Amino acid sequence: MAARFSRAFISTLVISLIASTSPANAATIKAGAACTKAGQVKSSKGAKYTCAKSGKKLIWKLAKPDGNSAAPAPTASPSPTATASPTAAPSPSPTSTAAQTIWSKNGLTKPASLDAIIKSASDSFARYTANIRSDVTVKVVAQSGVDPLLASWVQDGANFVAKRFAYPKPTRQFVNVIASDVKWLEEAYTKEGFSVNEVRDRVGGFNAGAPAFGGSNTNTWNFATITKNNLMVRNRTGMAQTAGHEFFHAIQEVLAKGNNPGVKGENIPNWYWEGPAQFVGLQTAATLGYFDYRSAGREEMTSRYRNGAAINRTSSLSDIRENDGVKDPYAIGFAATELLVALVGMEKMIAVYEALGSTRDFAPAFQQGTGIALADFLAIFEELRETLGFAKG
Repeated sequence: MAARFSRAFISTLVISLIASTSPANAATIKAGAACTKAGQVKSSKGAKYTCAKSGKKLIWKLAKPDGNSAAPAPTASPSPTATASPTAAPSPSPTSTAAQTIWSKNGLTKPASLDAIIKSASDSFARYTANIRSDVTVKVVAQSGVDPLLASWVQDGANFVAKRFAYPKPTRQFVNVIASDVKWLEEAYTKEGFSVNEVRDRVGGFNAGAPAFGGSNTNTWNFATITKNNLMVRNRTGMAQTAGHEFFHAIQEVLAKGNNPGVKGENIPNWYWEGPAQFVGLQTAATLGYFDYRSAGREEMTSRYRNGAAINRTSSLSDIRENDGVKDPYAIGFAATELLVALVGMEKMIAVYEALGSTRDFAPAFQQGTGIALADFLAIFEELRETLGFAKG
């Protein structure tokens, strides 16, 4: 083993070794053997020794690397049978990658909060409806005695959606009718040129007692039901949003080419029929200044969810297919639509209905329109439904 020395010591050592050429100097030196000159340094069999005083004698001591004497350090001798093995190359460890989440899989970023979801969805609606996309106008026919405020809501809300959404133009004038009795309703539709079958359909919906119901070329309001239930006071927010809501149903139908939910939502789950219409209706009414979207519009939906049938709170979104008066697709469908629009925007939410015009299967249409597999979106909704204010259980 090579030792390290100071420059002065190296010079002394070299001079000493050159001067010592006698046979005696070539003798083997051992630690503890007598020597004659203190400080003398010699090498023997690859080791260096220093002559140092021990008691009254001078003896050879094994030199430390700094040139000072020291007792020889024990050196482990290799076993005769042991052979040095080459250093093994470290085995490559498997690449450590984080498990792909449902968010990264779909190229989405998980919203940080409810505020972020509401803002993103509302901003997307505002951007989409900032432009006039259609020259369709809606004619409103109201029976004498109908609340003029309701007539105003119907006129403004329907025309807002009619002009700002992209869809095939109706083949005839779109008409909204607000009636207090069925006889006047029948006469009004006949006068507007609707067929016998179309009039019969409108009469059937009116007699069923719904406050409002939609169609592909007309929407109808039953003012008798609205008055009887004092809905202009008790559910002012709900009534104010119906015009945008019902006209969006017409857009859904025309984009989907007549494809509709079916009796039990077997074609299209009702959460994706009523939920988007509810979202559009509430956003439209808020945009027109009828109420605040968050404190009134959203609050109506969360209240409806909390106070509705328990099955809606214990069911997964995928189970809310019916619209049967027990399972309620409006509130939970609104929450799912708000989340979807926040994630992918209005255009992709609407594109699902266009896809339904060519495929009758909802799952592939949903993926084609939004770019997200239906199963993935359902899982995302269940993950965030408590954040949205629609906790399960």
